[in-house]
Amino acid sequence: MHSKRNAAVLAVPPYIFLGPYTSASRSFIDSTGITHIISIGRAPVCPNHPHVQYHRLQLLDKDISSIYTAIDRANQVIADARNSGGKVLVHCVAGVSRSPTIIAAYLISRCSMSLKDALGLLVRARPVVCPRPGFIAQLKDLELRVRGHCSLDVDVLPGSREARLALLEG
Repeated sequence: MHSKRNAAVLAVPPYIFLGPYTSASRSFIDSTGITHIISIGRAPVCPNHPHVQYHRLQLLDKDISSIYTAIDRANQVIADARNSGGKVLVHCVAGVSRSPTIIAAYLISRCSMSLKDALGLLVRARPVVCPRPGFIAQLKDLELRVRGHCSLDVDVLPGSREARLALLEG
């Protein structure tokens, strides 16, 4: 049994799941009907799931890491899965910073969602979500380019879930 911190969640119903690398288990993939996996990290793991399209994206969990190459590839994979009626698991090591960043970027650029709303959705689904300040800055830049304004006034999200939710819902 996974603890809540180690479990994947349905972040964007009905097709985007978010979690740590431990959520890419055969039992979880089989039980949820996952058709695509996006694994994010320096050297992402590559499990053998014969009926799943597996995509590895390199992105270091450092503030100076650029998210843009990973965003472009992930957006295409997620769109392909959605258009084919599939489901995507987006995971990194912990499911706290990199994978939520990639999903938030997808929601901003492909679903016309504000950064504040995207992060609020992800924090409500998975309370440990807290992208790094460098990733927040890049997401703010993306939102400015896509939407013409930025909905988030901070560069660092609060440490507690309650404070993050208050900020993102206020």
